[in-house]
Formats: sequence, structure tokens, C-alpha cells
Amino acid sequence: MDAKKIPTVETVEFWEGLYQRAITPWELGTFSPPLKTFLDSPYRVPLGRVAVLGAGTGHDALLFAYYGYQVVAFDFAPSAVASTRAKFAQYGYLGKTAEVVQHDIFDLHNYRGYFDYVLEHTCFCAIHPARRKTYELVVRDLLKPEGKLIALWWLLERQGSGPPFSVSKDELFELFSPHFRFDLVHEPTDSVPDRKGQELFTLLSKY
Repeated sequence: MDAKKIPTVETVEFWEGLYQRAITPWELGTFSPPLKTFLDSPYRVPLGRVAVLGAGTGHDALLFAYYGYQVVAFDFAPSAVASTRAKFAQYGYLGKTAEVVQHDIFDLHNYRGYFDYVLEHTCFCAIHPARRKTYELVVRDLLKPEGKLIALWWLLERQGSGPPFSVSKDELFELFSPHFRFDLVHEPTDSVPDRKGQELFTLLSKY
């Protein structure tokens, strides 16, 4: 096979191939418990528009729709988009308070300044590290002034290539501190067993 035609982590073909072969170890089969804990806490943010980046099969996006947020779930893998759309339709949110957009998250210029919140969960660790600064720019661009990034980071120390790629707490602070204020930072106590001690919840406000 021509090396130039081998799908890479930046391509739709790479991710759709994983979904088609059911190689989806990042999928929990439900929403992430720490996100529900946040939504049930006094720190829960007011209702508003939420962009879910790399929404996958839509469990976390559905959770935020259930709590009354206006949700736009972004993913470029057709199987992921179809799964999220089906969930929204099943619960009556599709076309009302929730929508699914099949698009590359690095090309969302039409949504500049549109969202009150961006939700991050297992998207950042799936992106090649060379594009992480661009990811931070995407988040900043999507948010309104003083908008917030709600993030459950999967902290990983991995040898070799990904995805998922290694993520460290120090890297996150270095990347986001210049343009965001860290309002909340804590290690969840209710992570799923496979991620105990590997997650960090943060709530960041755009300067």
C-alpha cells in the first residue's frame, strides 16, 4: 500500500475504521461519572450553549442535553455522528435543544464566539501533540468572552505513539494559562475503575 494512503490520526478514515471494527477503548458505554457529579454540584454553570468536541457516540453530549443545556456535538466520523444523532432523537432533543454536526473540529470558523461553554473529554488525548496549541486556539475561538472550558482530562503516561497520546497536568497548565483562568481543579473520586487516578477535572474561564 502507498504510505501516503495509510489513514493517520488526523483523518476521518482512521477514526471511522476504528468504529467500524469496534476498536473503541475510550468508549465507556455511558456518560462519565465525574461530569454528572459536576452537574449535580454547586459549581454547575448556568444553562447555555455547549460545544462538545470530538463527541464520539454522544454519551456526554446527551448528559448535558438532559440537564437542559443547548448542545452542539461535533465529530467527523460518520458512525459516531449517527450514534449521537440517534441518541438525541430517542430522547426528543434532536432539532430542539441539541444538534450533531459532522465536521473537523479544526475547521469551525462559522461558530466563532457562539458558545458559552466547550466540553472536553477524551478529545485532547486523541489529537496528535503537534496540534494541541491549535486545539487551544479552537476552544478560545469558539467561546464567547468569559466563556468556560469544562474539561475532564485523561492524564496518560505512554511510551510510543498514540492515540491516545500522553497528557500531563503540567502541560495543560502551560498550554491554557496564558488565556484562561483555572477556576476549579481537582482529581475526581468517582472515575470509572480503568481511569482511577488518571483523570483531572478543570473548569477554565477565558480571559
